[in-house]
Amino acid sequence: MSPVSKKLWGAAALGIVLFVVILFGDYYARCHGKPLSRAEALERADKQLQYLSRDFVLGNSDPSLVDEQYDASERTWTFTFRNGACEVTVITDRCKGTDIGGISAGCKQR
Repeated sequence: MSPVSKKLWGAAALGIVLFVVILFGDYYARCHGKPLSRAEALERADKQLQYLSRDFVLGNSDPSLVDEQYDASERTWTFTFRNGACEVTVITDRCKGTDIGGISAGCKQR
């Protein structure tokens, strides 16, 4: 192997190692760093509810927040939104992201 190709392989290996270290650092900071504040979690849940309203009819008025819970062991916020026709539960945390935890039958798909 020529000295130039050894340098290229070394640079490629270093680049791959650096990429893996950056990915691990990002994962560690998100999943083992500080959890979401209530305000940040609620903002993410509201955005998720807006995305959901594109695919579902959530009633005549926007669902409002009726319940919230924080699970310290999982570092997860759970928000429940409800109006007269529809109930939606949104689960959010810094590590796994934000997702719909449940949706009632009153929320009709478009």
